[in-house]
Formats: sequence, C-alpha cells, structure tokens
Amino acid sequence: MKINPLTKIISLATVLAAGFLLIVLAGAIYGNWSPVAIALVFAFAHLPIAISNQLNVNFDDFLNESTAYALDFGKFLSAFLFVSGVALPILLFHSHILQFPAMILTLSGGILIYGTVFTFTEFFDAREDDVFDV
Repeated sequence: MKINPLTKIISLATVLAAGFLLIVLAGAIYGNWSPVAIALVFAFAHLPIAISNQLNVNFDDFLNESTAYALDFGKFLSAFLFVSGVALPILLFHSHILQFPAMILTLSGGILIYGTVFTFTEFFDAREDDVFDV
C-alpha cells in the first residue's frame, strides 16, 4: 500500500515541529539557550551522508575506490555529529549548566529532529524504478 507523499510530508513536518518545540521549551523554561546549538548539531548531522551519497551517485566507477572512502567518511562524520549531539546535553547536565528536565527535553527533541531528517531522506531519495513496488 502506497502512502500519499503529501501525507508523508505533513506527518514529518509535524514530528519536526514537535522536536524543535521540545528544544525551544528546554531553552525557554530553564533560561539556558544552549540546547538550540545542540538542535543545530542534530539538524545537520545527516548532511555528510547526503553529500557523500551524491558523490557516490555522480561518480559511479566500479574500479575507483575513492567514492567508497568518501561514503565511509560521510557515515563517520554523520555518526560523530549524532553522538556529539547526544553527548553534549549529558555533558552540560553533568557540569550543572543544564538541569535534568532540560537535558531530557533536549535529547528527545534532538532525536526527533534527527529521525525526521533521516526518514525524510529515506522516503524521498529512494529509487522510483523498483518493479516490485506495491
């Protein structure tokens, strides 16, 4: 069963808005706006994978391994940014810059943001020429 692309976009926009709402609440309620910087880390964490996938598509040469290295580096950089986005609120809580509820709000909002960006790219960067697609 195919889902209408408009339904996908509306549901992803709702989840993304909820993620940013949690981040803004973590900053506004507790008076510390460092979670906004962490939200940017989560929002841009999938960007290296998107760039390296485009590199892999544009230079499709089976004898050239440099595109595989670029793809691996993009995955590494994306994982580094994601882990940094998870570790920063915990570090800020440990150093008494963030309070515990702000840390929880930041982590849940950041994971919602990253999950939305990841799901969006999976939905709309998929190949359309699949013969067995139902």
